[in-house]
Amino acid sequence: MLSKRSATVQDAGSVVNIGFDKCVANPYDAESNPNGIINAGTAENTISYDIVAEKLFTVEQPSKNDIDVLKYQDFTGLSAFKNTLCSFLTKHAKAHDQLDPDKLFVVNGCGSCITALSIVLSDPGDAWLLATPCYPAIKEDVGKIPLTEIVHVDLCSQTSGENGKPFQLTVDKLEDALEQATQKGINVRGLILINPHNPLGDIYSKELLMDCLHFAKRYQLHVIVDEIYMFSVFDDDAEFTSVLSLEDLPDPDRTHFAWSFSKDFSMSGIRCGVIYTWNTDVASALAGVAYWFAIPTAMQVTLNSMLCDEEWVAQTYLQTNRKRLRDAHEVMSKGLTKLGIPHLVRSAGLYIWADFRKLVSPLTFEAEMEVFYELIDAGVYITPGQGFYCKEPGWFRIVFALPRDIQDQVLHRIGTYFEMRRKR
Repeated sequence: MLSKRSATVQDAGSVVNIGFDKCVANPYDAESNPNGIINAGTAENTISYDIVAEKLFTVEQPSKNDIDVLKYQDFTGLSAFKNTLCSFLTKHAKAHDQLDPDKLFVVNGCGSCITALSIVLSDPGDAWLLATPCYPAIKEDVGKIPLTEIVHVDLCSQTSGENGKPFQLTVDKLEDALEQATQKGINVRGLILINPHNPLGDIYSKELLMDCLHFAKRYQLHVIVDEIYMFSVFDDDAEFTSVLSLEDLPDPDRTHFAWSFSKDFSMSGIRCGVIYTWNTDVASALAGVAYWFAIPTAMQVTLNSMLCDEEWVAQTYLQTNRKRLRDAHEVMSKGLTKLGIPHLVRSAGLYIWADFRKLVSPLTFEAEMEVFYELIDAGVYITPGQGFYCKEPGWFRIVFALPRDIQDQVLHRIGTYFEMRRKR
């Protein structure tokens, strides 16, 4: 009874969804359900909800006389909101030039940014290069509606060279992946960069970012730079370079920016993302599909009022959130170290990439799933590496952007499980 297309859009039951569903079915609550499952697998910033909630309830809301919010508006975004977003990103992303509202698009979430760009930049059957391990839903973002594929650029934990680090992206790895895909007859249309990276927490240096952009120019590839964690860089000494800030983009007509409020402003449920493109033809094409990606006018009015309070954005929210993330990361990192669990210590994101390989025996993806399910039975959901297309079994992503008492419970439950596992 269903169309052939329906098979491509139905949920395949990934480990990410399995863990989330189990948390929803049996959520932890210190008082009402202390034996429930703690969600340390979904990348949500829960430690700054209070700041955002207080602001959203006090900013200017559409009034009963503001009838315009009930009418059709520009599906690319309200003019006032787009102007505010351009000012906000120009300032806080340190954009080289003042952003142009005609090249900025408001869509319903960062996933929709990737989908909309994939629709206008690629054809069904085309492919995108993506370094893995990676945020897994991008496969769905480019696959379910645009009907394109992902070509994995597999990164590994082994280091090479004097300054090498685990899971390091290099242009040589991009070259190899592109060559292999081409030999298989795959038409690679572009490259997707996630910076800061999910799940690694890496921040790409300006040099690496430029190298990747020059690589893309050589092969006439589009580049989508997903900077959804750009304001979740919590180490004061870390240097983040937004693609918006680059003075000499190698190929501006094929370079596109994506961001949303979901992570950096603790608003996953608000569903508001932003696309910026330097290409006027791409901008025209995005305007043609904007109808399907629009967000409610009233929500744009509310978010616009929030961003217009520049003192609150800079001094109250971003500054406080950065400190809270830094403190929470330190708690989780020290806790994992005390438990003897190796992990990458990075400066951005809401999560830690942890090495559970000594616990996964034999070192297979099947055994990794066994550990995943046993941890859920122990009352904590963390995401196994295979959920991020990691080529090496035994790695897990642990979200640390949790209240301190929840973090303590996560560490306690993982520690108890480790001890039980060691005694087998």
